[in-house]
Amino acid sequence: MALFKPSTWGLVKVWRDFENYRDWIHTIKTEERNKYSKYNKWNLNRNRFYTLYFTHSISEEEAQLPEQIQRMRMLESMAPLHRYLDEELGFAGNLVPEFNQFFDEDGEPTFTYLVAYRYAFDKFSLKWVAKFLLKLGVVITSIVLFFKAGGFQWLQGLI
Repeated sequence: MALFKPSTWGLVKVWRDFENYRDWIHTIKTEERNKYSKYNKWNLNRNRFYTLYFTHSISEEEAQLPEQIQRMRMLESMAPLHRYLDEELGFAGNLVPEFNQFFDEDGEPTFTYLVAYRYAFDKFSLKWVAKFLLKLGVVITSIVLFFKAGGFQWLQGLI
């Protein structure tokens, strides 16, 4: 039965997710303390969940270009940052970039974007927690019902 196979529970993968996240936190703290690091050269900030963010503005000449070309140029200008986060720090598969444009009081888009790099877990999620709790509940219920139905006497008979 697949329910009782430990590999289907995903505990090892979730454990690795949290180990990688702890490594991420340690790496960011180390980079913050080094005033000559690329982290500080890019003026990166972080929130308490260690999501990195900074603002990026495009020039007015670039603002006249079509939106897709603006985004391509913005991505090209951030290529060194991507390489730094992916290759030098080694978190290529765990970071999800997000780009959000600021708007003024009248609702018009500005030339400034908030760029955020959020750590994304591979296995750990709300869905995984729900499945884990459901499987754990089935196992505990099965054990309780087994012993309520005289399983303890059956075990004593085996000994």
